[in-house]
Amino acid sequence: MSNRVLRRIGRRGASLAFVGLLSLAIAASLAFAPASQRATPSYAVLASIAPLDVWAALWLATGTLCLVQMFLRIDRMAFAAATALVLLYGLVFLASTFTGDNPRGWVGGAVWLAFGGWITLIATWPEAVTLDRLPGSGSAVIVANAAGIIQSWNPQAAAMFGWSTDEAVGRPLTMLMPARFRDRHDMGLTKVRANGHSELSGRIIPLVGLRRDGTEFAIALTVNAWHSDDGMTYTGVIRPVEGGHAD
Repeated sequence: MSNRVLRRIGRRGASLAFVGLLSLAIAASLAFAPASQRATPSYAVLASIAPLDVWAALWLATGTLCLVQMFLRIDRMAFAAATALVLLYGLVFLASTFTGDNPRGWVGGAVWLAFGGWITLIATWPEAVTLDRLPGSGSAVIVANAAGIIQSWNPQAAAMFGWSTDEAVGRPLTMLMPARFRDRHDMGLTKVRANGHSELSGRIIPLVGLRRDGTEFAIALTVNAWHSDDGMTYTGVIRPVEGGHAD
């Protein structure tokens, strides 16, 4: 059961589950803190900036967002919210050390900033796409690097396009599209490499595919772009469109 859940949500989703549950626990500790705990330097510093109930609401909203987006393909908002709140906590605790309000605040500040760095690192992980996470069977899953060179090619892609894995890996994505679309594709990759952002990420895009035998067919492409140590990485999920026209 646990392995099935992990395969479904992936390692990014599992990390969001951890952050989400921790955020809810922090929200509860703030909302229901006894008077003796509210009098400690850490809580007093937080209360001097905003009421503890406001901090609790922020953690509650962040935790809920993480637990919702752990199941979604688009999870950037959850990672951004968690990172921002954790880093804010770290900066507040560090600042309280220099103001003298919390002499030991630098310890908590260092821990929170390290935690924020960990979340930021996870947000750069490319998520491996598995077929049991896809909306339908028979989907081709292709991974390519920033230059548009195929890095990974599943059996469904081989069956759909007619190229074996050994033949496809290391070749450009342009071999899968008619010649009339290749210049536009190359310009799009150049633009993404320049600004580090893909406007097509997460969208379903109607396109035309090209089989090895030269026949064209209508496809629906869902692409996600991830920042990895080697630069931008693209994961594309391709499904044939029944009754579609190869325009």
